[in-house]
Amino acid sequence: FSPGFDLTKHEVSLLLAGPTGWIQTLTFLITGALALVFAAGIRRQLHPGRAGTSGPILMALFGILFIIAGLDHPDPQLGFPSGAPAGVPTQQSVPSNIHSFAFSALALCAVAFCFVFVRKFAAEHRRGWAIGSAACAVAIVLLVAAGSALMPTSLGGLPLLGAAVVITGSVSSIALHLERRAGQAQRSTPSSDAATSAAHH
Repeated sequence: FSPGFDLTKHEVSLLLAGPTGWIQTLTFLITGALALVFAAGIRRQLHPGRAGTSGPILMALFGILFIIAGLDHPDPQLGFPSGAPAGVPTQQSVPSNIHSFAFSALALCAVAFCFVFVRKFAAEHRRGWAIGSAACAVAIVLLVAAGSALMPTSLGGLPLLGAAVVITGSVSSIALHLERRAGQAQRSTPSSDAATSAAHH
């Protein structure tokens, strides 16, 4: 991390305002682009079935908002980077406000995305996946709320980091689950075709 950056005190996004902010910007842009690719993959695999419409839309919005958040960095605050105000500025710049809105909106997209798959998993009787996705959605809301409330006290860093970890973990887990199911379907197709051909002969 950049000198002076403290995960317990600063939100990860504040790295965008630091001397190596371009690295964090690149991270945001790549993450957003990957989310857009994932959205396309969800639609291709699940549409027009359950989660095949709302899932891709929410993930595409998530990716677009991630890109917007990466292009608009928060204002220096809480002593980072060097020379920044010791507290949180009462007046935020336009880019900082855009960043805050984009982050809040993408978090809500992640929550909605999790609940879309709660319904899908419940319909498929995948109880563990349904409970896990619901727990992740609730955790994201609580962690973002806690981080936002504690930020002026210099204690909001860890809750917001936790929210980022849960968002990343939940989306990645669902992606891996769908990829594994797609692989199983592809492997079963040749067997089905072979059985059909044998029956005709």
